[in-house]
Amino acid sequence: MQIQGVLTGWVPDFYEMPTYAGEPSDFRIKVLVEDGADLLDELSDLYDNACAWFRDETGKKSFFDPPFEANEDGSLLVKLTAKPIYGEFPLPVVDSELNPLAKDLKLSVGTEVLVACQSTKIPRKSSRGGLRLCPKAIQVLKAVTYVGSDSGDFNVEKVFKKQAGFKQSKPNLKELATVSGEDPDF
Repeated sequence: MQIQGVLTGWVPDFYEMPTYAGEPSDFRIKVLVEDGADLLDELSDLYDNACAWFRDETGKKSFFDPPFEANEDGSLLVKLTAKPIYGEFPLPVVDSELNPLAKDLKLSVGTEVLVACQSTKIPRKSSRGGLRLCPKAIQVLKAVTYVGSDSGDFNVEKVFKKQAGFKQSKPNLKELATVSGEDPDF
């Protein structure tokens, strides 16, 4: 199964082992799918089947929440989890040309991704049943980082022309205005 959308919430490092309170933890990402109606139907069926399987196998009727949430605007928030203890992390992360992502590139909210994932039933030995969506590989289609973004096909020279004004190579900075005297409003 493939899920295309934008990263939302806290975006983890894609290469360093995830930790929580100094201890190893699961790798988790959230992907917001703009038009999620078809995907919602597919994921709902998978979740219902996983819960029915768990109930039939164990007799237990307690389940984890589904790994997705439908929003009023028709979008779908999909929660994916890779478990390092099962060897599911690290996973391949590539750009639009299938080149591995640089390890020092830190992605941020708004990054558009295509995630290849696998649905996994919660094991019988668990206290609750349900479904987990495990990312197997991630392709970055549009990168948003802490220092900027790159859609890959945007050419500023087609949109802008050279203008008079600020030049990074020759900044023309002006002193800030100062207020003389003591004004109680400042």
